[in-house]
Amino acid sequence: MLRRRRRLGFTLPEVLTSLALIGVLASVVVPTVRGRMEDGYEDAVIQEFQSLSSALTAYRQDVGHYPPSLDYLSALPASPRDFCGHTLGANDIAKWNGPYTSRTITATYTIGQRDAVQIVLQRPVSTAIGVQISGADTSTARNVDYKIDGINSATVGTLRYASSSNGTAVMTYILPTRAGTC
Repeated sequence: MLRRRRRLGFTLPEVLTSLALIGVLASVVVPTVRGRMEDGYEDAVIQEFQSLSSALTAYRQDVGHYPPSLDYLSALPASPRDFCGHTLGANDIAKWNGPYTSRTITATYTIGQRDAVQIVLQRPVSTAIGVQISGADTSTARNVDYKIDGINSATVGTLRYASSSNGTAVMTYILPTRAGTC
């Protein structure tokens, strides 16, 4: 009578088959997960633009002028000067009803737990105020532009962007204003 030997391990074909299956699954799952993470980051940037533009609009409605910088949206009272540098009256300053954002805005902070970005308030044209975020890559800027405007044009629409020499992009979210409005 033949005795069967007990198997103590896996054969080489079994190990290679398992590794091949794991490789195939990883090649399908990793790009999907990475794509979802990119979508989440792009959505976080869009949310940041929309949140800051809403806060700017609320500040403007209360005080009558745009703040000189974005940090006046969080914990600071109204600035004695507006975005254009004009002195505000005591009545305008007293109308400040902030904070207009739920967190402190600093010169550089992280969006979507990914990039440290710089956010500034600027005037790209005489009839607009722009919230500018720099730090994301150009691909992200193109995707965010497409999600906001429905087209991919760096110089037209609500979102405008430019690539810098180090591979990052500077994105500007445009809030239309009346000419000369601060």
